[in-house]
Amino acid sequence: MIYNPSEEYDSKFKRLHYENTEKYFEELVKKSGIKIDENAKTVSQYELSKDNLKKLKKKCFWWKFLRVILCITLILIPIVIWKLNPIIKALKKEIEIADKKADELLELSHNQTESLNMLFYNRMALEIIEKTIPALTFSPLFSIEQEENMRINFDFEPENSNEQSTIEVLSGNYNENPFLFENKLTHRMGEETYHGSKTIYWTEAYVDGNGKTRTRTNSQTLTASVTKPKPFYSTKLILNYCAQGGPELCFSRDATNLDKKSERAIENYVKKGEKKLKKLNDKALKENSDFMSMSNTEFEVLFDALDRTDEVQYRTLFTPLAQTNMVDLILSKTGYGDDFNFIKKKRTNKIISNHSQSRSIILSSESYKSYSFEKIKENFIKQNTEFFKAVYFDFAPLLAIPIYQERPVHSLKPIPEFMQTYSLKETEALANKIDSSYTVHPETKTEAILKSSFIRSENQTDEINISSFSYDIEKRTDYVSVYGQDGRWHSVPVEWDEYIPLESSNNFFVCKTELAKEKNIIAQGNGLCIYN
Repeated sequence: MIYNPSEEYDSKFKRLHYENTEKYFEELVKKSGIKIDENAKTVSQYELSKDNLKKLKKKCFWWKFLRVILCITLILIPIVIWKLNPIIKALKKEIEIADKKADELLELSHNQTESLNMLFYNRMALEIIEKTIPALTFSPLFSIEQEENMRINFDFEPENSNEQSTIEVLSGNYNENPFLFENKLTHRMGEETYHGSKTIYWTEAYVDGNGKTRTRTNSQTLTASVTKPKPFYSTKLILNYCAQGGPELCFSRDATNLDKKSERAIENYVKKGEKKLKKLNDKALKENSDFMSMSNTEFEVLFDALDRTDEVQYRTLFTPLAQTNMVDLILSKTGYGDDFNFIKKKRTNKIISNHSQSRSIILSSESYKSYSFEKIKENFIKQNTEFFKAVYFDFAPLLAIPIYQERPVHSLKPIPEFMQTYSLKETEALANKIDSSYTVHPETKTEAILKSSFIRSENQTDEINISSFSYDIEKRTDYVSVYGQDGRWHSVPVEWDEYIPLESSNNFFVCKTELAKEKNIIAQGNGLCIYN
């Protein structure tokens, strides 16, 4: 049991994970047989060679610059060229030799670290987290059985609308409570305002200071705008966590980022919120509704889940310990503070944190690799500790509620057998790894929402259909009437983009990578591959 997620990260898990990461890396180094001292020597020589090359190029540049200046300012151009050309030619030869030497040293250092670089794979970061928090386990892939278990027993709604597409998934269990990290590409229609202009000229007569009639030309720039529909795309990473606590309860709360404010500002915020609570309590009494604020008004104001649907189940979840934990987490300077949205729909909980929106669900092993052992070590330690912190504080709002750490009661409904072998979210994530030329309409000029549907299954291979929804873009011009200072109406051209919907549909096959020998594999991930 993690009794206080925010405090225990600082006092225990931060240090423990760092030690586990170091130990894991040391085992990899031992297995690789890399000669650290030799690599350090080669890297040092390479760095010196690079510096020397940089100095030579700079020196050559200034000699060339001097030659140009002298040729411009002096008449004796042949003498300038005769004197300076040998110097520049010699420098070019030195640069060529230094460049070759640097390339050779770089190649040698790459060869020296190759045995270590080849040992890295993507799920290493997850394995280290499992060592740090044994109750947290990650699955090889998001199976159809786990998806159905979450749907049947925990009210999970897959949300397979054509407005969003799964681009990454990572599933697992915390103390047998299933969870799913899902990174989604979402589409929405909005509006874009386009602007245009036109300059008009006209001649007018006027009387000058001598009483003579003269003419002059005036000008004015007319502007106009039009607003047209436009699709917008964004990604959203969500942690879906399933637990049996509060089985009928629903609520939502949004991030406040109060941790960035002063103590005085937080006190004022709480006092203002207490007044709002009193009004809600008074209204509930008059209307005979179920709402009743808790005595811990600081928690009520900071967590701000006032749209809850069941007061009894809400209090069962938020015990005094859970309330204290949540307040600590919201005001903590240790993690990311209050940067999380928390949505509960019966037995499924969604955490959407700001700090995770810019990260990939799984840490790529490519990010560790380098020609320098010291750089590899730095990359491995730094990136794994940062990744752990991001994952830990995605779970922290859930772990703050002790009942969510309890194992589910095993009186769950059985999962039926399926013809389908792999979950649609996994196949959709695979489809998003494919080169777009395989999936989208050839006239597409925007991003595309890909949707996966099951056709049939045979020999542990699913045939699926991938539908693509995207847009072509055509340039259009509207002419807007604008009244000018010349006393006439003018048509001002405004160019805008028309987004024309496109659809495309293609069939593919999905199976485990080892089963796809001699197939035209076009993407792979989580041990699966997709081919056509």
